Amino acid sequence: MKPIIRMAGAGTAVLTASALLAACGGGGTTEAGDSCSGQKITVGITSSSSDAPLYVAQRKGYFKKQGLTVTFQPFDSAAKMIAPLGSGQLDVGAGAPSAGFYNAVSRGLPLRIVADKGSMPKDYGYMPVMVRKALVDSGKVKTAADLKGLRVAEPAKATATSSTLAAYLQGGGLKYNDVQHEYIGFAQHVVAFQNGAIDASLTTEPSATVAEKAGVAVRIATPPDFYDKQQLAVLLYNGKFAERKNIGTCFMTAYLQGARDYMAAFDEGKLVEGAKGDEIVKVVTSATGLKPAIYSASVPNYVDPNGAVNIAGLKRDYAFFKQQGLLQGDVDVAKLVDPSFAKAAVAKLGDS
Repeated sequence: MKPIIRMAGAGTAVLTASALLAACGGGGTTEAGDSCSGQKITVGITSSSSDAPLYVAQRKGYFKKQGLTVTFQPFDSAAKMIAPLGSGQLDVGAGAPSAGFYNAVSRGLPLRIVADKGSMPKDYGYMPVMVRKALVDSGKVKTAADLKGLRVAEPAKATATSSTLAAYLQGGGLKYNDVQHEYIGFAQHVVAFQNGAIDASLTTEPSATVAEKAGVAVRIATPPDFYDKQQLAVLLYNGKFAERKNIGTCFMTAYLQGARDYMAAFDEGKLVEGAKGDEIVKVVTSATGLKPAIYSASVPNYVDPNGAVNIAGLKRDYAFFKQQGLLQGDVDVAKLVDPSFAKAAVAKLGDS
């Protein structure tokens, strides 16, 4: 299942993809000084399981085969990558579009959304609605309507998660501000449930599975049922890096190879048995420190094997930020998405 994507005109897309493919050594000659060989790239990561395509591309040598030396720089949150991306300290970032991201763009920071990194179609709802087990067992909370006035955790203010919560509450006839908002990092949600500091949450994997196994929370809803294909995480290029078309395409080619290997390890949201599944578990748990049993039991994020971005979903979240008064200026969301790198990589790798 692939997220919706809006592309440029077909003629332009073919020309752009062909040009970038040639620059990346896909059957054409490269211009002097434009080779990807020996290029160093710094990539911001959140050290989460949704960074899996990057970990796979690194571990399996896909970046190296493109001539690239890639260094990962961990951040506590995607929001903290924005300034380093804007200043050029980071070439590539990986995280969730937020009001802060759009405000940075409206102030002139040259950032581009170039590929999917985490979306939530059917079977891949990796950020479920969790409710404290005592409230579920007592029957106090069964549906979205029952959350009125309760304490609901999100990772931070004005993120894509806020839009997810608004969509869920709407199904119960509630508005976003009909609940009490608690801003707590995903990794701390389990402890917050344990000590009774929160009543419900939107929690990403693997923390959601950890909370379930600890017996402190129960998942009562999954985003694909009320907000299908939400574009929760994306791959970002800074403006200067995006101008280096051939280098950006070489990076994207390796990234999509990693994404395809990652997606091949799952079938309808379930880890497949055998070498493909075992490989991804080993790569991701080695990189993140997660326990293999927890990762294997977690619901995975979807990553489009062709890098397609759900622009409609980005626009929906942007509209939510605007309605909440969180935006400082206007941004054309569709123009922020540059699919040319992914198209060029797909032209080299083949459609998937």
